[in-house]
Amino acid sequence: MVDSMTGPMELSKDANAKELLDWFSHNRTHHPVFWDEGRQAWQVFRYDDYLTVSNHPEFFSSDFTEVAPTPPELEMILGPGTIGALDPPAHGPMRKLVSQAFTPRRMAGQEQRIRVIAEELLDRVRGQKTIDVVGDVAYTLPVIVIAELLGIPASDRDLFREWVDTLLSNEGMEYPNLPDDFAETIAPALREMTEYLLGHVHAKRENPSGDLISGLVQAEQDGRRLTDLEIINIVALLLTAGHVSSSTLLSNLFLVLEENPQAWEDLRADRELVLGAIEETLRYRSPFNNIFRFLKEDTDILGPTMRKGQLVIAWSQSANRDPEHFPDPDTFDIRRSGGTRHMAFGHGIHHCLGAFLARLEGKVLLELMLERIEGFRIDHDNAGYYEADQLTAKYLPVHIEWR
Repeated sequence: MVDSMTGPMELSKDANAKELLDWFSHNRTHHPVFWDEGRQAWQVFRYDDYLTVSNHPEFFSSDFTEVAPTPPELEMILGPGTIGALDPPAHGPMRKLVSQAFTPRRMAGQEQRIRVIAEELLDRVRGQKTIDVVGDVAYTLPVIVIAELLGIPASDRDLFREWVDTLLSNEGMEYPNLPDDFAETIAPALREMTEYLLGHVHAKRENPSGDLISGLVQAEQDGRRLTDLEIINIVALLLTAGHVSSSTLLSNLFLVLEENPQAWEDLRADRELVLGAIEETLRYRSPFNNIFRFLKEDTDILGPTMRKGQLVIAWSQSANRDPEHFPDPDTFDIRRSGGTRHMAFGHGIHHCLGAFLARLEGKVLLELMLERIEGFRIDHDNAGYYEADQLTAKYLPVHIEWR
């Protein structure tokens, strides 16, 4: 029951992981949907309400052009016509076009290559007492995999990381609220990435091969093909949000298994639990916190009257801790039933295209960890994160006891 006597709990911009989870818990119980005057947005916390926001694009739009014109520098990731910023009916045909390049066969065929790359990365650091899990493995593995899939040089991965770090290190990128120094900080990196990707798209149009960019170039639906801007958008999402989700999952495996040593022992005893551990890691410590939508129409579908043009923030991290759907949600349980019902990769028409690949990379790395590592300990005092909430590691030193 909503408690009208207690106001919504406030959240500091410097809130750590515990404070964020406490904020979710309090508001999920007492104020599951409320207007946040400070952030000028509706905050949404419960699992069922998250599903409503995801499943009703007729009210909750991903296209912000009506309320916030897209700066030219952001057009490749958020511009009009790009897949992440489309609502029905335009979204369906675009998704069908893009899905032609993301066939289950192409994705499933990556497992052996992922294993080879992961083994090579672990071979490089084997014997070292301390490794940076992010730089040595968790960032490097998915970016090599996605670069090879796309048909662009994996040797350029330092460039990719520079662009991603620029985006993730700037808290002002909570679009449409852009930082004051946007033009000086983020815009140059985005322009550089656009020019880089455009060169590869043009090359694949001239000489297509069997890679993902060539698949996107050749995809056709009812006589329509993807434009250069649309392809750049998709590729940019894979190189940024796509590989960040994979990288975060891989580093989070170390964080949650150190926090829950019994789970590590159970996995060592029974490798059949690996898939359950991946799903529980995604639920317990999701790669992304939330989704942003804006209201196309007035509605009371979530209870209070919400007005056209207002911003809505629906919290996937909070939905994944909702006790109505995940009993004892603050317990990490690799045997949890219905584990795939979490919202780590979103839901509905904008469900993450790279979800299958991220899961596959997590499975392969966890299996190799169990084969090669006896035990490990994280140096928390020297770890670095992109944000104060400590949910996405930038540097994670781990002391390894090799087998």
